[in-house]
Amino acid sequence: MSTESGYNDPNTPLGKLQDEIANIIETFVHLGVQVHDFQGTEEAKLGLANHINRSISKLRDISNHNELANVYIPTDLLAYIQDGRNPDIYSREFVEVVRKVNQFLNGKAKAFINFRDILAAAIKQEFPELSPEVDLIKNKTEIL
Repeated sequence: MSTESGYNDPNTPLGKLQDEIANIIETFVHLGVQVHDFQGTEEAKLGLANHINRSISKLRDISNHNELANVYIPTDLLAYIQDGRNPDIYSREFVEVVRKVNQFLNGKAKAFINFRDILAAAIKQEFPELSPEVDLIKNKTEIL
């Protein structure tokens, strides 16, 4: 993703959030290893408790980001992630759908332009006295 949108730029709120989430994921990985290798000793219990408390603290910090209160996250994306799927794939699929819809609408716009030109030519041929009005309408409906 580009840094223009703030994703990989640690100076933006979204960039900071991305770094914090990466740190939480790393903490969870360490926590998983620690749980898997748990020996039951006092030292292991203390280390496990520290990792759990650190995870809770980091999650609390993320939930307290006021500058991200107005960031909209699509519920479809959240469901996608909950199903264990990669959000990058969601983004790629979304972009593909938008591209296809854009091509479809672009084709429709071109079809209407062709129809306008054909209709204008037919009206001018049948009603030559309407040529100035047809040209005026045609100029007003030009797409930039």
